[in-house]
Amino acid sequence: MKVSTDKNKEKIMGMFDSIAHSYDKLNHTLSMGIDRRWRKKVIDTARARKAGKILDIATGTGNTALELASLDTTECVIGGDFSENMLAVAEQKAAKSKYGHKVMFLREDALDLSMEDDTFDMTTVTFGARNFADLKKGLEQMRRVTKKGGVVVVAELSIPKNPLVKAAYRVYFHGLLPIIGRLTSKDRDAYSYLPQSVEEFPQREKFVEIMKQAGLKNCKYKSLTFGIATLYTGEK
Repeated sequence: MKVSTDKNKEKIMGMFDSIAHSYDKLNHTLSMGIDRRWRKKVIDTARARKAGKILDIATGTGNTALELASLDTTECVIGGDFSENMLAVAEQKAAKSKYGHKVMFLREDALDLSMEDDTFDMTTVTFGARNFADLKKGLEQMRRVTKKGGVVVVAELSIPKNPLVKAAYRVYFHGLLPIIGRLTSKDRDAYSYLPQSVEEFPQREKFVEIMKQAGLKNCKYKSLTFGIATLYTGEK
């Protein structure tokens, strides 16, 4: 059964509120732990650029924000999300982390950020861009709050190009993943929404073009793990 991928704010918020407490376990299990490796690419970018102030939008349960905070060069990290339940889990993690004092979690709408222009050295979104109701507007907001010379980093799931990998990916993503998700999550539709939202997300060159339309320059992408995920970067 096809699940709607309508990006209505209240619908998406409700879905993530419902899966917040099982979100990390499910993601690590369903990705076989590879999500940690993908997230590390975002962290490596921050390390290479010695980013001091960082915004992690669609922060979810705060994994990326807390890893960014662990870097010596990081002064502070703002983790923003519109799901109260996700932020509650993130706050619990921060309270137990020795880097939690460098992170502040705020309820934020990616399409209407509350921060002032030119605030951050780096803005990131890790596997949350596909939930933006308006990709260009979300990227424009990320660009707006980034300092001149700063970088916008997007890590997102993608469809592999290799025919064999692509076939295996679709069997897993459209067949097994929704079944496992329904068995372990309160939201029956959440893990059917995931593969469909990835299928509909603009891939590689198409997303780079949207980044350019949002005013970013030197936009690039790098495929990760046979193209199952992609890292995008653009500068202000």
